[in-house]
Amino acid sequence: MNLFRKVLKYFKRIEIIDEDTMHSNRIESVESELERQYNIFELLLPKEFILDFRNKSYISGGCIYSLYHGDEPKDFDFFLSSKELAEKLKTYFMDQAGYNGSDISGGTYKGLPLVITKNAISIGKFQIITQWIGEPEDVVGEFDFKHNQFYYRNGAIDVAVLSDWSYLKGNKLSYNEHRARDIVGTILRTPKFIGRGMTITQREMAKVLLRLNEVGFSDKEVEQLESIDVDRHFSS
Repeated sequence: MNLFRKVLKYFKRIEIIDEDTMHSNRIESVESELERQYNIFELLLPKEFILDFRNKSYISGGCIYSLYHGDEPKDFDFFLSSKELAEKLKTYFMDQAGYNGSDISGGTYKGLPLVITKNAISIGKFQIITQWIGEPEDVVGEFDFKHNQFYYRNGAIDVAVLSDWSYLKGNKLSYNEHRARDIVGTILRTPKFIGRGMTITQREMAKVLLRLNEVGFSDKEVEQLESIDVDRHFSS
């Protein structure tokens, strides 16, 4: 019996080592790909913006989770820590736009679709988020689900204040009940994650609803709900 326990303990230790190695390899692979995407995007920027952009931006959002699990990201979101840089970039890309509207402007930029709204500047698969600006602890720390609370900056992936690596490794939705904003948006996005194979417990969904009960609906959220196409599938 003692020999059996020793053998079992040995193989469990091997399994833990293998899991740690696999995680480290995945993180290195994701970091390499995010650095590659950074370099690609910087080729789209005027030279005078590149150094400032590299020093005052970071990648976050669903692309990190997707890459970690071997999926192709839909897009790559760059967040800024400088309002001044955000204004300079918005001014520059507005000058490149082929049309200017009250809510949306755009056209093409270096052969890629360009879309400018009050929330973001989109160039092909890249987005510069202008809705939220600040350090990762403040911006990423307020994301609604913890599997998205990771960011890439200065060559490495780091963890925001309320998350840890287990949320990146797993497929369970865990709600950021203390700091999350945009509760209605959270509810509307949840089926999207479930459609991608993630799960959510009743307890986690209850946290979302309790948070909604606590803060109530904003005027913007009521407008958002009233504008939803009744024929559109909930998970789309």
